[in-house]
Amino acid sequence: MKFLITGATGFIGNYLCQRLISDGHEIVALVRNLKKAQSLPQKNISFINGDLSVFKNKDFTIPKCDIVIHLAGLIGAKNEAEYFEHNYHATVDFIECLKRQEWSPKRFLYTSSLAAAGPCPSEIPLTEEMIPNPIEPYGRAKLKSEEYLQSATFPVTCFRPGVVLGAGDENSLTLFKIAKNGFGFKVAGINQKISCIDVEDLVDAIVKISEDSSGLNKKYFTVNSESVDGKTLWDALGKSVNKKVLIISVPKWLLFFLMICSTFFSKIFGLGNKLDHKMYLQMIQKSFLCSSKKLQNDLGWTPKYNIYEMTQRAADGYRKKGKL
Repeated sequence: MKFLITGATGFIGNYLCQRLISDGHEIVALVRNLKKAQSLPQKNISFINGDLSVFKNKDFTIPKCDIVIHLAGLIGAKNEAEYFEHNYHATVDFIECLKRQEWSPKRFLYTSSLAAAGPCPSEIPLTEEMIPNPIEPYGRAKLKSEEYLQSATFPVTCFRPGVVLGAGDENSLTLFKIAKNGFGFKVAGINQKISCIDVEDLVDAIVKISEDSSGLNKKYFTVNSESVDGKTLWDALGKSVNKKVLIISVPKWLLFFLMICSTFFSKIFGLGNKLDHKMYLQMIQKSFLCSSKKLQNDLGWTPKYNIYEMTQRAADGYRKKGKL
């Protein structure tokens, strides 16, 4: 099959392109930086040079493809408007552009997030039938895109990953570096539980979803079956870097103060801000848990890796890249 992929040079996109090419498929990739595209397979792949703004052009022509996978988006932004511009309005532009083409995809896959569903009010994992309750602008933008996509003129699947682990993710790399120094942290009084997934398990889920020929709109959580609490996560991170990790409890007021400082200095010096208000809100929740049983039952997908295997595989990958 022929796949159109946005965000191909990103963390998940790189793994996905490697998998699809190895499976014998063809790819058309939208890339902002052709230099970064050199990390992708160089056979059976062609490139459209540009960002998501190209879809605003009413005369823009997209090569005919069987499956469209929209991975591109913005995880960290300066304000709510920027989250919506990149994660909602860009999706609308993309769909409207596809509608103008002389062809329609067999299925459109949209990368949503567990953040679109929001935190779990109890220790019972969320399912796709539950009413979403996103608590921050990233999640709200993703949910609004999910709702808009129900009006598309071709079959759509929205998939919601939890925390994705694997070599290549700069955000996760920070956690591994902290663990390598022998420390970990948690919010005082909260032993947060989260749902995770190995990047290769996620790619396998995406491939399974792309093969769905039902013609129906779908929505799936894509996570490992187990829940992971903070203590287990830091234990797994520590083992992956051969360190015993001391977990430090950070009072909520101190975390809020650090968030204010980080946001202030990022604006003053134009730096990236990993501890913004979105991250703060996510960190103070008791749990972000969901179930992927629906995906497993519908399409026969089974995640392979537990949290200790995920962190070890990621750490090994970071070391090979010289980053850890």
